[in-house]
Amino acid sequence: MNDGLPNVLLIASDTIGERMAGSGIRYWNLARVIGRQQPVTLATPNATTLDAPSGVTIIPVTGDQDERGKRLAELVSAHDIVVAQHLPYLYTDAEVLASRALVVDLYAPWIIEKLEYSRIDPERGEPDRRDDVTILNRLLSLGDFFLCASERQRDFWLGALATAGRLDLAHVQAEPEMRTLIDVVPFGLPPEKPVKTGPGPRGTFGAIDDNDIVAIWNGGLWNWLDPLTAIRATAAVAAVEPRFRLVFMGTRSPGAQVAEMEIVEHARALARDLELLDTHVFFNDWVAYEDRQNWLLESDLALSLHVATVEARYAYRTRMLDNIWCGLPSVVTSGDVLADVVTAEDIGEVAPPGDAGAVAAAIRRAIDRDRARGIRANLATLAGRHTWENVASPLLRYCAEPWKLGQSRGGDSAAAYLHQLERMYSETAGYARRLEDAVAEKDRLIGEMERAASQSPWRVLTRPNLGSLLRRNRRG
Repeated sequence: MNDGLPNVLLIASDTIGERMAGSGIRYWNLARVIGRQQPVTLATPNATTLDAPSGVTIIPVTGDQDERGKRLAELVSAHDIVVAQHLPYLYTDAEVLASRALVVDLYAPWIIEKLEYSRIDPERGEPDRRDDVTILNRLLSLGDFFLCASERQRDFWLGALATAGRLDLAHVQAEPEMRTLIDVVPFGLPPEKPVKTGPGPRGTFGAIDDNDIVAIWNGGLWNWLDPLTAIRATAAVAAVEPRFRLVFMGTRSPGAQVAEMEIVEHARALARDLELLDTHVFFNDWVAYEDRQNWLLESDLALSLHVATVEARYAYRTRMLDNIWCGLPSVVTSGDVLADVVTAEDIGEVAPPGDAGAVAAAIRRAIDRDRARGIRANLATLAGRHTWENVASPLLRYCAEPWKLGQSRGGDSAAAYLHQLERMYSETAGYARRLEDAVAEKDRLIGEMERAASQSPWRVLTRPNLGSLLRRNRRG
């Protein structure tokens, strides 16, 4: 590690620990890789028992929204480069934001995911989505360098950056493809080969025997994915191959802010209705990050199916990379980036969205011994190209020598004024939350006093007339 290089702050948006989802896995590994090059601080939303990688300092940032925002703003001020999906701009002085090198990580197009929330539950999802559009526009105006997960995503985000006025001449002059503004840093793989260290699905579920054929769904279960087609396809395959089993490896995200989604119960209900639950279809809670290879190495193929949505077109199914790492053939639905990889590299089978018959046929092809042998040979040559050390190279270059190009970011008096308005709004909202808490606590105490008085034979307390008291105070 070179201590003379700028110090880097990575702000993790999701849990860092033994049980991690995609975002946590990404920031843990980016910290690990950058920490070999220069000093890194990893700010986490939770305390963790994991040992910090070499060159990395882990700082838990917990508490309510205001406490976290203020603490993250302090960390931003103490570092030269900040890498984050969400920047604490409401809590950070404008001059500090202007002087730091800000890397905005757009690898998960959450603004499109929020469209899916709104489509499924407009009443609750739409106000949240509109707020996120405002946040995204602010992030696009603040970043010096942007990350995405694929070339398809890069096209999408270049359009967003164009609308935000960020396609600056200086970037084209520096690099005609504008990779000085936004470049691709996808999900990566560990450099070492996977080693089985404990039980997987065969050791967890008693109804799965050693000679059974196991298909694993190793990502989460979100409402825009399609476990229902996977279950229907399982019924069709099991009718001709009774040894076939489908295992959902994780049904609940380890992040406290992500509740179990409705699709999980719908999937359980369908498996129950088809008389497959706990005989051919199995649901697991979640698997620790360090144990994930145990489940994949005990499986024969992986499934990743989605509904045909705009989210699918720009998504990057991060857990599919683990299938490459473990040499596991995949059956996927067409339409997303990794389906293109499956086809181009011949590492599995592709079926159209929502077609259980086509998925069942794809599964039968993938579990054919000769076909599976050929797929695994292709997977063996692919894994080395996708290590975190390789895929993170654009970010490593930026962190070693950060740049600020053009005039479209920073130095704008109107933007500084907007920032002050945002700060005032945030502070006012925080005051309102504290006032609501104080009023609620006052009402609680008065209620306790009234209940105590009603039980006493000696005196009766009445609710004080606060208006009268205030008028007397003003006169006095």
